[in-house]
Amino acid sequence: MKNTLYIAVLFILGLSIQSAQAQYAYFPTEGIITFEKTIHVKNLMKRYMNSLKPGDMSRTYIEQMITKSPETAVLEKKLSFRGDEIYFEPVEKQQPPMIAQMLSMLDNNNKVYQNLKKNESMIALEMGGSGIAIKDSLTDVKWKITNEYRNIAGYDCRRANGITLDSVYVVAFYTDQIPTSAGPGTIHGLPGMILGYVVPEQHMNIYAKKVELTAPTIKSDIFKKKDEPMSREKTKARMKEIMGQWMTEQQLNLMLAAMFL
Repeated sequence: MKNTLYIAVLFILGLSIQSAQAQYAYFPTEGIITFEKTIHVKNLMKRYMNSLKPGDMSRTYIEQMITKSPETAVLEKKLSFRGDEIYFEPVEKQQPPMIAQMLSMLDNNNKVYQNLKKNESMIALEMGGSGIAIKDSLTDVKWKITNEYRNIAGYDCRRANGITLDSVYVVAFYTDQIPTSAGPGTIHGLPGMILGYVVPEQHMNIYAKKVELTAPTIKSDIFKKKDEPMSREKTKARMKEIMGQWMTEQQLNLMLAAMFL
């Protein structure tokens, strides 16, 4: 009888401890997440080549680059978050000579600041040696949460499929163990941090490889003084004005999606 009572007490005590742990679970509101961005180089360049105007002189050059280029390139990115503020930036990493030569074609090295409370998004990048500053509201994403799960960087994540920028299809894996509604780049809007992100038309995926729950530095002054911030619509109109004569609409849309995401 005493043994039975002893086992019952231990069982109840165990349930109480589990309940207390669940009640006081830690949901971090600040930290640093390191991501690896994988670009499927050959596929991306083939897509770009297929979007060229008939007779475009760059086709031969791109065909030669495709034969020499590796299948993939892996870049490193860092996301810092604290409360409603998020800062996303590239991390310098030595690349093979071929990838280093092609890097400006593969990635814009965007720096992104977002303030979720203020509904504010800022993007800074360089193109052709000129700085581009984009300041607008947060991008609109229409999400549909699924019942698919996977573990990323030690966190249980749930899949969501989304449409953004009117027609760009994206896949995200988010965790509610980090309650900040953000992710790499400008992506956001799910009930937790996005640790995995795929953009099929850009032949790109990005996954967290390390999460550090430490106090970050959030940089909000990402624009150079000489750069004039523009909205997404104004940026799109300016790019179309400058490049529309020699780029197809498909090329332009691919380029703009890479800039805005």
